[in-house]
Amino acid sequence: MKSMRLTAAGDALMVKRMPREYPGFEALSAFIRQGEARLTNLETTLTHRPTCASAYSGGTWLTARPGILEDLVQYGFNCVGFANNHALDYSYGGLAQTLSALEEAKLAHPGAGENLYQAAKPAPLALPRAQVGVIAICSTFENAARAGHQSASLPGRPGLNPLRYKSVYRLNARHMAALREIAQASGINGRNEVLVAQGFRAPAPKGRFEFGGILFEESENEGRFSFADPRDVARTVDSIKDALLTMDYVVVMVHSHEVKCASDEEADYFLEEFAHACIEAGASAVIGSGTHQLKAVELYKGRPILYSLGNFIFQNEYVETLPPEFMEQYGLPLNTPASRAIAHRTALSSASLYDNPFAYRTVVPLMEFEGDALQRLRLLPVSLGEKLDRHLANWPRPADETETRQIFEYLSRVSAGYGTALSQNPDGTIEVCLGR
Repeated sequence: MKSMRLTAAGDALMVKRMPREYPGFEALSAFIRQGEARLTNLETTLTHRPTCASAYSGGTWLTARPGILEDLVQYGFNCVGFANNHALDYSYGGLAQTLSALEEAKLAHPGAGENLYQAAKPAPLALPRAQVGVIAICSTFENAARAGHQSASLPGRPGLNPLRYKSVYRLNARHMAALREIAQASGINGRNEVLVAQGFRAPAPKGRFEFGGILFEESENEGRFSFADPRDVARTVDSIKDALLTMDYVVVMVHSHEVKCASDEEADYFLEEFAHACIEAGASAVIGSGTHQLKAVELYKGRPILYSLGNFIFQNEYVETLPPEFMEQYGLPLNTPASRAIAHRTALSSASLYDNPFAYRTVVPLMEFEGDALQRLRLLPVSLGEKLDRHLANWPRPADETETRQIFEYLSRVSAGYGTALSQNPDGTIEVCLGR
């Protein structure tokens, strides 16, 4: 009978080499290596020669030297997703160098490529008792980073595998009437109306009103809602079904920074919709990353959705170089060193990620499948050691007793809304109750 053990980690935002020794590495690596498929998300480009920065970034322009992949291999990873908001930080040249480095390291790397076909196709993993396909997709990106279809007359566009979505804001009749009045008085839609009339832009979908590029619709159920782009959902669903014709399992990695409202605790509506569609198509698991914080665990039709594993390695403040565009954003001299520029940005913030303890808390799941059924799901609580000395901080290690309790209580609370129950094992791992 086919079977699979899978471990996964959140974002490997790493820009420096691993120290020769640091607390807990051996124990963490041993847990990761219990999986046969071992996945993480590479949250940086890899460049060994200069290449131009894109005019946009995923928040910080990230690049590191290809040698960091040796450290991911030491942890035990054999598959590195590369569909994330930093994949095109250094334009097509940076993407090409990254893909070349991943090939050289012999790491499977779904999620980005020289065209949409390459970016969207499952990366194969040959395991002892199964063939597994891993798909990686991203919802947080500049449109220019999106990979494009090739055609009979034109090559495809390099980029990442995109999951597009639309946000719609619902207002009651009184609020909607006021919004239309404001639009009329301000002229905010004037240019857009001209473009629609000239045929250069499509009109707003029926029943929706566009205000300065934002869609609204009338409803007594007010608030923000979101919907996955049906083209990207259908493409992914078809890819899962096609892969299952020749593979035993399909796992979907999804990178998303979007949230329902103003809390990083909640997965956005479209992400729930997309994850459910993947499971219904036959995916064995959906593993999320993106927001620098853990999100809920859901068991949907008996299969796991981990909406975000947060950070696994978090070295954003140690980036070596930044382009002039970063300095311009913060009114700094163009030749400001990267370390000073990052410190300046942090000083301006009122809620820095570096002050959020849950940017330094995560879990590593171990999933065990027999046939098509999930038999067990354990979570190893992990800390990034933010209070350790600088050379040891930002690296993952098994959480201590206090950190484990914090992680358990937090995950229990955010997962309860999905009907997911958790318990603690004597060895410190967290058990996801399968309800059988």
